[in-house]
Amino acid sequence: PKCLNFYPQELAWQLDLTRKDIRRNEKVFRLHNFLQTETVSGNISRQEAVSMLPPLVLDVKSHHKCIDLCASPGSKTAQIIEALHSDETVKIPTGFVIANDIDNKRCYMLVHQAKRLNSPNIIVSNADASRYPNLFDKDGKIIKYDRILADVPCTGDGTLRKNIEIWKKWTQANAIGLHGVQFRIA
Repeated sequence: PKCLNFYPQELAWQLDLTRKDIRRNEKVFRLHNFLQTETVSGNISRQEAVSMLPPLVLDVKSHHKCIDLCASPGSKTAQIIEALHSDETVKIPTGFVIANDIDNKRCYMLVHQAKRLNSPNIIVSNADASRYPNLFDKDGKIIKYDRILADVPCTGDGTLRKNIEIWKKWTQANAIGLHGVQFRIA
């Protein structure tokens, strides 16, 4: 494992192994079991290193009201939850994160992620991010978010290095076709 220096408190590590290597290589069988057990228990989250950057840039504090508009599968949301709970002087943060996704099935992944992290500071919603409704606080005022994350739908061409199959399916028309929804979400 290699420590990712950009992540605070040495809490991010990277393995130079593919998912296939970890699953099928008997030499790392115990590592595979360890990663599965720790992921299920909520002690670790696994994601691409580049995906860790947006939540870090948000600089979430325990009092922030956050929304993750295109949240599934929830790894960035998990980072936001960790940031909300990072101040050890605050027992239960006053801030929260709303994890939203338009796809109902993907929302189940968000619920699973939320259960795994065992935080009272997350709400999962199932709405179109381009037309997300106003939410109101207990005094009837529209909630204004301190932090907004929108990892909008894309063609996935940023993952070409690890998923060669994308080359076969990628088209310029598909990429241009997503621009409208990306713009509406922004």
